[in-house]
Amino acid sequence: MTIKQCGIEEVIKVVTNKGAGTDNDPIREVVQYWNKSGNLIVEIDSIK
Repeated sequence: MTIKQCGIEEVIKVVTNKGAGTDNDPIREVVQYWNKSGNLIVEIDSIK
């Protein structure tokens, strides 16, 4: 793999709880990264 471009961008990090508290959907901590325009870039969820 060849890196074509690299840089540092400003993002918004949100740490929150998610889930209904059931066996199929337990409550867990998720981390989301958003750009400054309000678009979700990625969500890190330990269940997925």
